[in-house]
Amino acid sequence: MSSVNQEIGIRTPEERDAVTAFLMEKGGEWTSMPPDYTAFSREAQAEKLEDVHKAVSEETDAPQAAVDAAYEKSLEFLDSSFDFYEGKRDLGRKIGRAFVVPMRSDRLDDNYASESNKFYPLCDPKLFGVTSEMRMRTIYGLPPAILDTYLKSPYDNETGALVLAPVYSDMQKDLWPNKGNMAQQIRFLEVGKAVLEKTAQFAHLQLGADVIGLGAILPKVTSFGQVLRSIDGMDNLVTTTGHGGTVYMIVETARKVMEETSVKSHGKIGVIGGAGSIGWSSTVATTEMIPGHRIYSYDINNERLYGMIGKNRMSDKVTVMDSASDILRVTNIILTAVTGRINLDDSEFAGLDLTGKVIIDDSQPGAFDAAQVEARGGKLIWVVGEDATLTNFITRDGYYTAGTPYNYGDNSGLWGDASEFACGQEAAVIAQSGEYQHAISAPVTPENVRVIGELFRNAGITVAPFQAFGQRVHID
Repeated sequence: MSSVNQEIGIRTPEERDAVTAFLMEKGGEWTSMPPDYTAFSREAQAEKLEDVHKAVSEETDAPQAAVDAAYEKSLEFLDSSFDFYEGKRDLGRKIGRAFVVPMRSDRLDDNYASESNKFYPLCDPKLFGVTSEMRMRTIYGLPPAILDTYLKSPYDNETGALVLAPVYSDMQKDLWPNKGNMAQQIRFLEVGKAVLEKTAQFAHLQLGADVIGLGAILPKVTSFGQVLRSIDGMDNLVTTTGHGGTVYMIVETARKVMEETSVKSHGKIGVIGGAGSIGWSSTVATTEMIPGHRIYSYDINNERLYGMIGKNRMSDKVTVMDSASDILRVTNIILTAVTGRINLDDSEFAGLDLTGKVIIDDSQPGAFDAAQVEARGGKLIWVVGEDATLTNFITRDGYYTAGTPYNYGDNSGLWGDASEFACGQEAAVIAQSGEYQHAISAPVTPENVRVIGELFRNAGITVAPFQAFGQRVHID
């Protein structure tokens, strides 16, 4: 615990309940279902922040000076975001690319709560007792916003901004709870398109980014960027999914584990989600970049996996397993390429020993829980690259954080100022090189990985120190 946290203290469950009750009693946006995800109002956002300020001040023992300081910092971000969105403020120069990311946190889960603490510190659940439910309801209504900038380089093609797309994990659950309901599906798609249209217009037309890199779930919800490129006025927009950089860095991370730690592969590497585009491309890339290894693969659609193996004549290199549990038991280095959660407390994994094993998880939000992996003796690491370029053009500036790069959350993001998710690095090298023809706008292929990998090497991107959830991970 930092000295600041020690001074403020940690709020009790009773205080958190009291803050929640205070806000819910006001009704309106604190209780409405579903929330209005398309309304961006400076006044409404300011009113919600004031509500939280009052709730924390009146219902907790947090020092008033700390509450006031967190409120002022949150309000500063709110006003800055609307100033940029409304065209009242600019960065002073055109940028080459925008790395556009959604929020990973949701109303039920604290695992990613810290991603908003840097810009909305008043909503810190530990220091001020604002639950996940109330934190997310406070954030809903922010416009597309700049979270940080990449302006270290003097060259325009190396500049960029990290842009928040107001897309949330809760949106689909709120708007399309019944997957068989066509009206709900249409409403969800309408809302998503409206939000993403405003985000793309902000990044491309207002900030001037020629290239947009898509983070986390955005490739899926934008149909690999097609939704953005089809918007009026977006004829010159280039979008890239980030999946080529992700796959390349997955395999490079596996190689670093083999070269720099005592973990033994024994000639085997596991892949979970092997029939998906990322999983299959990781399989092919592994056979090319780490020769002499057999791939043990599982996918929920193993029939499709068998077909891909046959089509590509790789039966001599890939063995199909019956479950994710089998992969974790028979291999020591495991690459995961799935969008859902894998719960190691499920009966399938009973008695699982992960001692001497490393899981490389490419998902955001992550597929694996670090505590579950470590409790079974294993190590969990994320797919993260490090900026070793000559001009540091992929290192964030710390626009709102006094020069310390925004890290996506102390407990949910990156460790090390030069660290960046590989999907963001893909957009950076495409914008820098001007080789827009290599942007990825479809399911990733092994050829995409080869090309993006070369751009990474040419630029000077390496594997970052092993890490996950904002913490350094030490592997013997």
